[in-house]
Amino acid sequence: MGYVIRIKPKPIQPFVFVLAPLASFALAFLVGGILMVWAGVDPISGYSAFLQGSLTTFPGLMQTLIQATLFMLMGTGIAISNRAGVLNVGAEGQYIIGAILATYIAISYQLMLPPQLTLLLAMLAAMLGGALWAMIAGVLKGFMNVNEVVTTVILNWLAYRILQWIIRGPLRLPGPQLYPMSPPIATTLPVIEPSSGLNAGLIVALALAIFSYYLLFYSKAGFEIRVTGSNPELAKYAGFNVSKVIVLSMAYSGALAGIAGGVEVLGNLHYLFEGISIGLGYTSIIVSLVARDHPLGVIAASIMFGTIYSGSSFLQTATHLTYTFSKALEGLIYLFVLVTTLFAFYEIKLVKVK
Repeated sequence: MGYVIRIKPKPIQPFVFVLAPLASFALAFLVGGILMVWAGVDPISGYSAFLQGSLTTFPGLMQTLIQATLFMLMGTGIAISNRAGVLNVGAEGQYIIGAILATYIAISYQLMLPPQLTLLLAMLAAMLGGALWAMIAGVLKGFMNVNEVVTTVILNWLAYRILQWIIRGPLRLPGPQLYPMSPPIATTLPVIEPSSGLNAGLIVALALAIFSYYLLFYSKAGFEIRVTGSNPELAKYAGFNVSKVIVLSMAYSGALAGIAGGVEVLGNLHYLFEGISIGLGYTSIIVSLVARDHPLGVIAASIMFGTIYSGSSFLQTATHLTYTFSKALEGLIYLFVLVTTLFAFYEIKLVKVK
């Protein structure tokens, strides 16, 4: 005899979608302001810098959109797997694998093939790499009922170790460096706004979010995903191949995370290094949660989280606050958003099980 916590979406009024995140922001900013005073920084100046780095200036807005692109891709993928009843905690690892493969293909063929073809092959490699990496956990869950949280966390660790090995070995840039990194990548995504580096990854992310919406709500595959996630026994009774749905949902989720990795190295960084893994995949889980696993909701949630990320990063630059403090403030906002979302959007019950 034991207990488990069960969380399921509950019916809410439309205005709650707006009020809940705003309330969480207000609470986080209030506590953050108190911490700024304690650190010797004027909260008004601090939050003015936060907004300058994220929304109220053109460069800040562009940085928000660049960051939102990655959250949008991974958050959409996680929303699809969540709808199938599979919690993909492995977006971080799938993102890393996608970045590694995109870098390898781009560097290997950028002097041999036309740039457009090299770019296409690199992005396909990123997508397939992320999908196959996620399918490992999907197969174990779908056919052997192995807990996907455990397997994806292990795969995240393994992906990071592969990144460390490859960036210190096969893909290391020769010569002395401040930190191990790959050679520069000449093949890059088309740029939308040159001064900021905003690239076509944003268009890809928006297109995939909209496609995922139609896939989920207007296709037979999407119907199977939703039924499997809400009631696996009913899905089996209806003749759906539940194992197949789980595996393919994870593959789709991993593919989008892999594409995010490709966008990061081919569109934003133009090289690969260990610091590419900074927890974006884990933050994308919260993005999907705030969006209630709705692909169109992920678009709005991604912009919100892109604002938080860009604003907190600029806060460190514009004030004498340390990197640790700015990241602590960022984490504080995430925490308030997560807690507020859980209690506003979801029904939480402690259920006794045998």
